[in-house]
Amino acid sequence: MAHEGTLLFADNEHYGLVDSLPYIDTQLGTTEVAQQVKALIDEEMRHFEARDYLSKLALPEKPFFQSGIWHEEMARVEEGRPLTGINTDRYKVEQPVGPSAEDHVAWRKAAENVQMQLEYNRLRLANLEMLERWGSRAWVAHSVLLKGSERVLANEVVALRSSREEINKKRKLDQVTCGNELRKLGRELEQYQQDNQETGRAVQRLDVEVKRLVVAAHERGVDLGSLTAEVGHVTPEMNS
Repeated sequence: MAHEGTLLFADNEHYGLVDSLPYIDTQLGTTEVAQQVKALIDEEMRHFEARDYLSKLALPEKPFFQSGIWHEEMARVEEGRPLTGINTDRYKVEQPVGPSAEDHVAWRKAAENVQMQLEYNRLRLANLEMLERWGSRAWVAHSVLLKGSERVLANEVVALRSSREEINKKRKLDQVTCGNELRKLGRELEQYQQDNQETGRAVQRLDVEVKRLVVAAHERGVDLGSLTAEVGHVTPEMNS
């Protein structure tokens, strides 16, 4: 297989940017967020160009589909011919009747069929005798093997569940830690934004006050000199 050992999603460009924090993203379960997510997905799908994700993977081996029986059956289905049942005529033991009763070839075929049925019955009898003699022991031995396989698989299941639990615990711990850091940064951002807004409003108030004082100074004939240039050239007309 091409790219053996590589997960299929890793072939997607920018797949590393897709992430989620299910242990702390509690808002994802809300109806509003779900609708927003669905709207984004629908919008992306309208502009999405599908590509062949399996082009880099080798075709699986399918020797069964190369058999002659398979091709014959597919040809029958394409032609619409009905399925032929199992022919049980060869298992019937019948003597030739009518004109065949005088045919030596017909009697020889009937005799061969009888011999074949006798061999089948001998084989069945041998199987029954072996089953009666060894069946219980074989079943006990098979049961022991099955129980051993069950224990091995049960131990693998326990190990996999334990490994999964450890991974989930680590993910939860990492995400909770990350969530605390994100919330801390979010609070700091909100505080900075609030401080900036308050600072901006204070600067605006000071700017208005300074302009008012400059206008008042001009009205009283006070020469501010270079101070006017620092705060901006303000005249009484500008304040009118």
